[in-house]
Amino acid sequence: MFHNNKRMLTIWIVKTPKNHAVWTKHRLLKELPESLYKRANRYLEEESAIRFLTGRLLLKRAIYLNGLPTSLLEEIHYSEYGKPSLAGHNFSISHSNGYVILAFSTKFSIGIDIEKKKSINLKLFKYLFAAPEWESIIKAENPLEKFYWFWVRKEALLKAVGCSLKDLMQLEVFEHHGMFKDTYYYFESFDFDADFNGIVATKEKADFDAELIEFNDLLKE
Repeated sequence: MFHNNKRMLTIWIVKTPKNHAVWTKHRLLKELPESLYKRANRYLEEESAIRFLTGRLLLKRAIYLNGLPTSLLEEIHYSEYGKPSLAGHNFSISHSNGYVILAFSTKFSIGIDIEKKKSINLKLFKYLFAAPEWESIIKAENPLEKFYWFWVRKEALLKAVGCSLKDLMQLEVFEHHGMFKDTYYYFESFDFDADFNGIVATKEKADFDAELIEFNDLLKE
């Protein structure tokens, strides 16, 4: 539980099923509106399609638990940069190494990101950072940890703002807040697995309730 004495935001975390012989794309599509079939079929890999569908099942659950009609799933709109949204409601989805996570709010813009802390070639990502940020990364006691510190914040803020990767350099990130074109966003970190970083960016301060749920529970609503 995370407390900021403001509005409430719910975060749901689920691990995707490992048994793809049972939980196939075809099986999961049965739980969702036909309007999602075309987008799900864009994914050539079964695992990628299952991650997408798990995110939509999480959204279906969030809609239901907020007392809203699940028919809203058929009213998802995408911005020119691919940001999904519902009229009057805000949500953000992220996935990494088996986890899929959803933040849902009816009141304000949100963005969420999770990343597994794994070894990478940092030099390949230098072009994504402003010079002071990159210097902060390479001079850190643990450069890889500092890289992920920056990256989850930038990804969460990018999603909250709804901009594209070409605007990445305009995103300013700090410990507890981020800025985009003089607009202020709040950051909150959350823990759910020691191997992962998680950050949520919100337009307004909020209380957070994070819940780890079983995959099978997504099929009960």
